[in-house]
Amino acid sequence: MITHIALFTWKDGTTPNDIVEALQEVKSLRHKVEGLLAIHCGENFSKWNEGFTHAVVVLAENQDALDAYREHPDHEAVAAKIEAMEHRGIGIDFKD
Repeated sequence: MITHIALFTWKDGTTPNDIVEALQEVKSLRHKVEGLLAIHCGENFSKWNEGFTHAVVVLAENQDALDAYREHPDHEAVAAKIEAMEHRGIGIDFKD
C-alpha cells in the first residue's frame, strides 16, 4: 500500500469556502480512480502544525494507482486550483 500525504498553507485572501470546495473535489476522486482505497481531507488542529492548516491523505493499492490518481484529468484540474490558492505545500509518499 502507498500512503500519500499533502499539507497546505494558504495565500492571503483564500476563503474557507474555497478550501472546502477544493478538498471536496479531491475527495470526489476516490471512486473515479481504480486502486484508490481511501481519500481523507481535513483541517489540521494539531498544536504542532507549523502553519499547515489542511491535509489530504490518499491510500492507494500500489504506485500505479497513485500515478493514475495524479494523472486523472479531474485531479489535474483541482491540483491547479489548489496550487493557485496555496502559499506552501508539502507532499509525502511512503510504502506501508
